[in-house]
Amino acid sequence: MDYPTSNRVPPPPMHHQIPSHPSHPMHHPQHPLLSNQLQPINPETHTSMWLDDPYAVSNASVSQRDSGFNSRAASLRSIDSTVTNTTGPLHHGTTTPGYEPIPPPPPLPPDHENIHPQYTEMQPAPVPQSRPEPSQVLPELLNLIMEDDPVIVREAVSLTHVLVKEGGEGRSEVIRNRNIIHALLESFSKDSGDGKLIFVLASFFHGLSQQQEGLRAILDCGGIPRLIQILDSPDSTVNFVITALHNFLIVLQEQSANEIDRCNGTQSFINLLHSTSDKLLTLVSDCLLKMSIYNLNSKLFIQNSEECVQRLLSIFDTTKYDKLLLTISKLFPIISSGNEIIKRVFLQLNALSIFEKQIRVTKSIRIRHNCLIALRNISDQATRMRDVDSLIQQLAAILLTDDHQSILCSLGILSNLTADNRINKSLLVKLNGVQTLMQKLMMNADGNDDLIEAALCTLRHVTARHDLENEARESIRKSYGIGNIVKLLRDKNFKEHWGIIKATVGLIKNLSLSPTIIAQLCEQNAVRRLIELLINVDRERTKIFDENKQYLRQFDIMIEIILGALNNLVKDSSCKSIIKEMNCTSIVIRYSNMPSCTLQQISSILLKELNVDRDRNQLSDLSSHQQLNNNNHMMDSRHIRQQ
Repeated sequence: MDYPTSNRVPPPPMHHQIPSHPSHPMHHPQHPLLSNQLQPINPETHTSMWLDDPYAVSNASVSQRDSGFNSRAASLRSIDSTVTNTTGPLHHGTTTPGYEPIPPPPPLPPDHENIHPQYTEMQPAPVPQSRPEPSQVLPELLNLIMEDDPVIVREAVSLTHVLVKEGGEGRSEVIRNRNIIHALLESFSKDSGDGKLIFVLASFFHGLSQQQEGLRAILDCGGIPRLIQILDSPDSTVNFVITALHNFLIVLQEQSANEIDRCNGTQSFINLLHSTSDKLLTLVSDCLLKMSIYNLNSKLFIQNSEECVQRLLSIFDTTKYDKLLLTISKLFPIISSGNEIIKRVFLQLNALSIFEKQIRVTKSIRIRHNCLIALRNISDQATRMRDVDSLIQQLAAILLTDDHQSILCSLGILSNLTADNRINKSLLVKLNGVQTLMQKLMMNADGNDDLIEAALCTLRHVTARHDLENEARESIRKSYGIGNIVKLLRDKNFKEHWGIIKATVGLIKNLSLSPTIIAQLCEQNAVRRLIELLINVDRERTKIFDENKQYLRQFDIMIEIILGALNNLVKDSSCKSIIKEMNCTSIVIRYSNMPSCTLQQISSILLKELNVDRDRNQLSDLSSHQQLNNNNHMMDSRHIRQQ
């Protein structure tokens, strides 16, 4: 198709137009917008959407130009209004008739204010009748509560409960009226057997227990025994009762705990542990926790109740309710600190596995700490337990963390589990536990005494009496920890740090079993430190012997360990020379003359190694003579200084 002839020079092709090719067929020859062939442009009727002059060169980019295919509706309307009488195809589409004008809204009638109801005058509201004062209502309610018909009593209790829930003067009047409180407590016996009256009364006393004044009123009127008596009701009623008793223990603490214990309430709480409601079990467990804190009799009762331990462990192993887990975990450290019988009950009920599982899966640091404390308490009865490999692995992993409380508890548990168990000792060595223990010991040499003692005890256990004992001793030697161990004998006073000194001497005794370590012990002055300790302990033992004999056995055990370490060290010639130089043979001779006992046997072995067995008395006399000369020399020196 050709453009119309004109005297005007043909314009250059527009950027958005593509020259047509006759060889290309037209998809829609009758529709100008859908055709792929350009249509003729009438310069007199064409309106450009983006140029004043349709043939002027635009400075805008191609992407910013509008060819008319995506024109706005307003632009199309403007085109239609200007070319209604024009014939020929338009580049912007076909012509459409214009929009009809919107008619104006009808005028409002002059009396529109009277037509619409919102403009009409409001009628005055009726004045409400005044309510009677609570002081006027309570006497009538009291008469109704004292009726024998449970239906009437239930309605009266409900009305009284309304006064309490509304608060204000009504609540205060109910609390001050002790007669109505007494009558309500006596109404528990009027229930017809369906539990409806008991439920309403429990709900009332639950509402009354929300404030301290209400708790005082219930306590003064003897309400706690009544509430304890209905703890065997359905859960809907027990929820109100246990919440009220829980409020008592929170606010009045010891006073309410003593009253609950007097009514045998602790056993009633334990009976409720058979419930299946997690929220109810949480309240009951917290009541038991508070009873064990505020009442000594209840604490002892809980610590000796196998039923309580069994139910708590079962719930702890099965529930997923976090609040219940946390509350029960707080009870375990208290119960597990009891006697050996209850500790064995824990072990028989698979407590080690239950606690180990919770330590592994819980995200609560408090639950983990409580489980570790309970494990530490019962682990002294688990020294011969088998199949605790996963627990030892878990404890060894905890030692690598930064949780100080968890590390301290784990060390105590490992110390107990490795005390007399060859399998546990070897397993800890395989898990590189010795290196970890030495790291903790050297990092906390001047820190927590409990941590130091637990680490030393565990190291003492794993360095003797099992298949990998030599590997454990070599691990300590390779970790350069012998100097730090001997240093404890110098820095710690045995009177103030008895446990640390005892564990240190025992560890040195085990380390001296390896000939390769004896030389290092001698270089670190371990022999001199041990002899100095022997002299000081022997001196204190003499005082204890004269004053109080009950601590004599503790000193004898310490002296046995010291002499045992010297027995191992004396096999080295250098150590033997130091022992003879330190002039401690008189002490050893004295203990060798004791009646037959372990201390006497160890002393005799040491004297035999020192080759002084034949001259005991002579050495004893010589030692006494030397001591006398030293004392005289000191007195002469003082006399000279005074002059």
